Amino acid sequence: MRKLLCIGALLGLAALSYSAPPPTKPTLAFSGGEKAIALAGAYASARVLVEESGRDVSGEVALSLADPKLAVLSKNGTLWPRKDGTTVLTAQYKGQKITIPVTVTGLTGAKPPRFTSDVIPVLTRYGCNQGGCHGATQGKGGFKLSLQGYDPEADYDSITRAAAGRRLSPAQPENSLLLRKPTMRVSHKGGQLFEPGSPPYQLLVDWIAAGMPRPKADEPEVTGLEIVPPTRTLALGQKQRFRVWANFADKARRDVSAEALFSVSDGTVAQVSPEGDAKIVGKGEGAILIRYQDRVATASLLSPFSKPRPAQPQPTNIDRLIENKLAALGLDASPTCSDSDYLRRVSLDLTGLLPTPDTTRAFLADTDPQKRSKLVETLLARPEYVDYWTLKWGDLLRSNRNVLNDKGLIALNRWIRDSVAANKPWNTMARELLLAQGSAYDDGPANYFRAAATPDALTETTSQVFLGVRIQCARCHNHPYEKWKQDQYYQFAAFFSRVKTKNGEAADEKIVYTVSSGESVNPRTGKTMVPTALGGAPVAKEFTGDRRLAFADWLTDTKNPFFAKVVVNRLWKHFLGQGLIEPVDDVRVTNPPTNPVLLDWLAADFVNHGYDLKHTMRTILATRAYQRTAFPTKINVADTRYFSHYFFKRLDAESLLDAVGSATGSPEKFGGYPAGMRAAELPDTTAGSYFLDLFGRPARNIVCQCERQDAPNLGQLLHFMNGKGINEKLSSKTGRIAKLIEAKTPDTKLVEELYLASVSRLPDQGELFDAVVSLREAKDKRQEAEDILWALLNSKEFLFNH
Repeated sequence: MRKLLCIGALLGLAALSYSAPPPTKPTLAFSGGEKAIALAGAYASARVLVEESGRDVSGEVALSLADPKLAVLSKNGTLWPRKDGTTVLTAQYKGQKITIPVTVTGLTGAKPPRFTSDVIPVLTRYGCNQGGCHGATQGKGGFKLSLQGYDPEADYDSITRAAAGRRLSPAQPENSLLLRKPTMRVSHKGGQLFEPGSPPYQLLVDWIAAGMPRPKADEPEVTGLEIVPPTRTLALGQKQRFRVWANFADKARRDVSAEALFSVSDGTVAQVSPEGDAKIVGKGEGAILIRYQDRVATASLLSPFSKPRPAQPQPTNIDRLIENKLAALGLDASPTCSDSDYLRRVSLDLTGLLPTPDTTRAFLADTDPQKRSKLVETLLARPEYVDYWTLKWGDLLRSNRNVLNDKGLIALNRWIRDSVAANKPWNTMARELLLAQGSAYDDGPANYFRAAATPDALTETTSQVFLGVRIQCARCHNHPYEKWKQDQYYQFAAFFSRVKTKNGEAADEKIVYTVSSGESVNPRTGKTMVPTALGGAPVAKEFTGDRRLAFADWLTDTKNPFFAKVVVNRLWKHFLGQGLIEPVDDVRVTNPPTNPVLLDWLAADFVNHGYDLKHTMRTILATRAYQRTAFPTKINVADTRYFSHYFFKRLDAESLLDAVGSATGSPEKFGGYPAGMRAAELPDTTAGSYFLDLFGRPARNIVCQCERQDAPNLGQLLHFMNGKGINEKLSSKTGRIAKLIEAKTPDTKLVEELYLASVSRLPDQGELFDAVVSLREAKDKRQEAEDILWALLNSKEFLFNH
């Protein structure tokens, strides 16, 4: 006891002698680590960012210049040069004061503004050449500009020569209509964009006064953008200001914050002003999209759902990468789903079919700890797996008799089916499609060139299917939301400019072949395009073979930045209900992945395993992420993007119709096809079926994933509640209920069979008791059984995969 008291006394003395360290004093600093601000040139600018201990306070500090004659300081912290010299910028905030030197050079003897590098960015920043204004297809008010300035030569002519040159007044630049409109000195539907005497106003005045210099071919191109800060974690209501740097081909680096366009990817998480001041308005992760000239970049804002926590160890790489994101967002993970949920979920995802009651009973009774992985192997080996994934890839490749006719459809469908059955690597499938030649009746892949019959169609189809890039916009102008230019579209099209089709000997037969001449020409410039993949190198001039071979080599190269990512993202979407990029076929800088590190890992693993689709399926299905319950916790209930719980997925049209047939024991009969053929086995989507059309099967006219509709609607609800087809299946004399009644199945057993057949689980005690009582009290047991199954079919548990 004495020892304990002594130890206690010592501990008490230690506690008395210990003093907590003083709280860290907030530190004010200029963001970006700059030691000085340099304004080089008459049209330079610099945005000032200030932070206190890592929190942006740019909008709250008081900024002042020691010599205000040297520069203009705007309300949003942007500096514009006025006069050569050196001064000091001071920032004050809550009693703290910091300074930074400012140097202004290049105003004496300054060169006039350049049209492409200086004038076009002003027109873009203030919306003049946007789609809602003069950048519209027909322009506005008789004045047309190219969308976001993609065609400077045409814009120059439109500004200086169209309308008899009345938009400019070289003798009196301030009286030019180009300036009187945006300053509202004359009526302007776009309102006032800037004030007389402001920096953008003065730039345009100087350009007009200098004789309106034309665009020059040697103006350096922008090679990339840098965003400060690139990422930031903020609480609800906090703000963040951004600074944008542009790097040019001549190695110059310039602050273009005042000329950049700012927008957001998800307005429910963050909002941003035209000046680049963002504010957090919700929980999650939002991307700030920044565009300058033809370049785009993003900054990431993270707003945790609750207090961020340490990441917990995980059994797989995928789960580790998801857990890192959940921990940063303060999200917990839902527990593992039940065996019955997993059985139903994975059966539908791999085969499009519900497990039978006997299969469910056996799986639930199995005590093998590896039974889930063994189930996956069993399903992957079933012929129904081949049926279902033939359907999935048939959607993507537009297996459609209206375009291919019967023989072409059969050939393509057979090739897809054989490829799925053999687990043909994805890169091999892509090469076979893109290099196909010969009769579309004999060679299934040749139908790829029938579904897309022109170089433009092949460019857009190939880009969206195998790269996930929607390049259609670049056919007419530079892409407004991505870095792709119009020239790049026609450089891509050049790979297919020598692919031709001709009539074969059979009726409507098409032969695919290549020729040694034929070029892709940009219709705007008239220039012949050299075949060049997106972001790749031009095909060598000495290359004389099939250009498609050069493209296929680039596409399936292990370093290709798109090919593997888009297919693993499609698989992730299928199994988890939400792509890492959404939509799955809209890959662009301004649509970043929710977990880019995970997408990179999935793609690399896919490539390292020989583009093996089944391998990636197994890898995903083995994760905790896939095996979580669909029921959220209090914390993760608002998560719709980060996979803290499984997301409910409405069954696709074919799976749902087959599930109704399986549950009721009355499969659908399709006209012109043998009895017993399931919806998932149909070779294309032209088979007459009101149900399949109602529930969103695609017509296979386009390659967009959006063609298949899985959003519930009122018509679907009414069909399940009152539709003739559903009721006929329930009351079928050869259906499940009729057989159970005829066999005099005990009430308890009958109810269990209905639950197992529809929702793949046994009823709980309350459900079983209520159903058995209703059967025993019913005047018509068969009718009551039909009502029980009708209720199950109309439940979310049946209609959705979960």
